[in-house]
Amino acid sequence: MPSINQSNNKMGALYLLGQIAMSLLLASMVKLLQPDFSLFLILFFRYLFCLPLLVAYAIYTRGAKFLSITNIRGLALRTGFGMLGLSMWFASIIYLDISLATALSQTMPIFITGLSVLIAGEKVGLKNFGSVLVGFVGVAVLILPFTPTVNLLGVFYALLGAFFSALMFVYLRVLGRTDPSASTAIWYNTTGVVVAGLIAFGLDDFSAISTLTTLAPLYLLMALGVFASFQQFFLAQSHMYAQASILAPLHFLAIPLGIGIGIAFFDESITLKFLMGTAIIIASTYYILRRDQAKH
Repeated sequence: MPSINQSNNKMGALYLLGQIAMSLLLASMVKLLQPDFSLFLILFFRYLFCLPLLVAYAIYTRGAKFLSITNIRGLALRTGFGMLGLSMWFASIIYLDISLATALSQTMPIFITGLSVLIAGEKVGLKNFGSVLVGFVGVAVLILPFTPTVNLLGVFYALLGAFFSALMFVYLRVLGRTDPSASTAIWYNTTGVVVAGLIAFGLDDFSAISTLTTLAPLYLLMALGVFASFQQFFLAQSHMYAQASILAPLHFLAIPLGIGIGIAFFDESITLKFLMGTAIIIASTYYILRRDQAKH
C-alpha cells in the first residue's frame, strides 16, 4: 500500500499538471481572441467570469467571512503586481510564439532571487548570484541576435510579466501567512474587473462585441474566465497536497507542452538556438529553486 505522503504527492502533482494545462489553454485562447478583441477587453472577461466559482468556493470554505482580509497592504501589493504580471503575460502571448513566451516566463524564480535582496534584505551567495547571471545568459541566447522573427516588444512584455509575477509571488507568500488564498483571489479579480473594464470602456473596446456576427467569440471570452478560476484552484490545491520541493521540477513541463501546442496549433518552429537558451534558463532556475528549498 502506498504511504499517505506518496498519495498526497501524486495528488499534488496531478493538480499542478492541471494548472499547467489550464495556463497553456488560456494562452491559446488569448492567441485566438487577440485579432478580434483588445487586451483590456480580454482581461475584463477573464477577471469577470473567474469570480463566480471563486466566490462559491470561498463561501463554502469561509462562510460569511469569505471577504474578510487582515493584511490590507499586502493585498494591495499582491493585487497590483498580479494585475501587471497577468497583463504583461497576455501581451507577450499576443506578440510572441507561445513556446518563446512560455520559456521566458520561467525566468520568474531568477527575478525572485534578486527581489529577495531588495525587498526582504536576504543575503545571496556567489553561487546564487552566478546562477542568476547564467539565467540571463539563457535569455540572451533566446533572443540574440535580433532578427525580424523576434518581436522585441513581446520579449519586453514577457520579461516584465515574469518580473511583476515574481513581485506578486513574494507578497503572496507574505499574505498567505494571515489570509486565505480564496479571499485574496476574490479581491484581486474584482479589482481586475473594475480596472480593466474602465480602461476598455474608455478606449471604446466594448464596441467590438456589438459588431460580432456570431456569438462563438463571446462564449470563448466567458470560457477564458471560467478556466482561469480552475487554474487558480488547481494551483492552490497542488500546494495543499505536496511540498514545493516536490512540485518545483514539474513547472518546467510547461515548456515542452508549450512547444507542442505552438507546433500543433499555431505553426510555430523550434530552432537549436531556442533549445539551447531554454536549457540554460531551466538549469539556472532549477538550481535556484533547489538551493532555496535546502535553506528551508
